[in-house]
Amino acid sequence: MKKLTTISLFIFWMALTATLAAGLIFFQNNKSPANGASQNPSAQNPGVNVAADTILNLTEIARHNTPADCWLLISNKVYNVTSYLGSHPGGAGTIIPYCGADATLAFATKDIGRPHSSGAAALLTNYYIGDLNQTTTQQQIQQNVQNTKSVPMPGGGGRNGEEFEDD
Repeated sequence: MKKLTTISLFIFWMALTATLAAGLIFFQNNKSPANGASQNPSAQNPGVNVAADTILNLTEIARHNTPADCWLLISNKVYNVTSYLGSHPGGAGTIIPYCGADATLAFATKDIGRPHSSGAAALLTNYYIGDLNQTTTQQQIQQNVQNTKSVPMPGGGGRNGEEFEDD
């Protein structure tokens, strides 16, 4: 009985030590810099690369290809439509396949072969990041991304762009 208790206590203390060591390693790996501010912009803003200068080319746009970080290329202009996905009259599912890609044709024809209205085109300007192949800084991109998050959502609640039609 004494031997069983000793072995059990030994195993308990080994497990406790291993757990504490793993926690300490995790804490050290995820600790913020001394000034309390993260030096990695992507840690605070997923989808934002760390490079000082960024070229808004197809490779960069392709990195933003998820519903949580959705950039579109439409007529050689780059748009961050992440915050708009849930408000799109046709549903997010009509935009998501084009995240990180050229959506010029899709925007020009919608799903029914008709172009988006001038109201939809005007709304799109709120999500503008920059022009294709434009060199920009991460600070400018981040400012543009923040601006797109503060755009008020359109009213109307219609489906398939009804609130934007120019009939």
